[in-house]
Amino acid sequence: MSGKVITVLSTKGGVGKSTLTRFLSIVANEQNKKVCIIDTCQNSSIATGFLKDRDSFNKTAYDWLTGDAKPSEVIQRYKDTNIYYIPSDERIDDFEDWVSKKVPKLRQLEVIKVKVKPLLAMFDYVIIDTHPNENSDIVNYSIAASDFCLIPSEVDLDSKLAAIRCVEIIDDYKSAGYSVDYGIAFNKVEFTKGKASAQMRTMKDEMIQKGVGADKFLGDIRYSTTVSTSKNEGLLLSELENKYTKNIMEDFRIVANNAFKRMESEVTA
Repeated sequence: MSGKVITVLSTKGGVGKSTLTRFLSIVANEQNKKVCIIDTCQNSSIATGFLKDRDSFNKTAYDWLTGDAKPSEVIQRYKDTNIYYIPSDERIDDFEDWVSKKVPKLRQLEVIKVKVKPLLAMFDYVIIDTHPNENSDIVNYSIAASDFCLIPSEVDLDSKLAAIRCVEIIDDYKSAGYSVDYGIAFNKVEFTKGKASAQMRTMKDEMIQKGVGADKFLGDIRYSTTVSTSKNEGLLLSELENKYTKNIMEDFRIVANNAFKRMESEVTA
């Protein structure tokens, strides 16, 4: 069975896309699954999240996507794990112009799908971290390449509207014949006595009224300063040992496992 493609997206910045992308890979690694992350953001948060200098790479996602580098030249490995990633740099913003000039119009939407296809024989999951802009062609290329889209949202009005907009975009792809599912994960949630806030529950109800299925909510990830603290200390959150990190790691595991199960159910359906 070939690997599956997951795109993590939001039309709003700062909702935790790159963090969630990394934790999807960490949970997959715990299950002995092999993962490759493709970073399509110019700030290369994936590389820095795996504690690497973003300027230390000779070739990046842009070189690979434009055919100037082989996968073996850009794929990096995180320590002795099953987690691999293709870093990005500021040139990724020029990829859309490259596509418009070099790729025939009818083939442009699936340009990333074509590049990712060989990776699916090598990895159980290919995860694409995207830029927060609904007008970005790279986001559209990524959705068109995906089996599943994971939408993080914070508990605020702008994030809710962004999540709903992402759902609308994905539904447009489904209407056009693309086989892509999605799920929503609330991030940085304030928990009180182990329960999420009433505001978040209200937001879920409002999204359901907008047509989002109740089964699309994959889990809630609590707010914790340990996410940034671990990075400052040069460690992954999963490498820290205290009750706070254990709680938030369990939140990430629930979201990741629900996403993986949805993709498995799509395969068997």
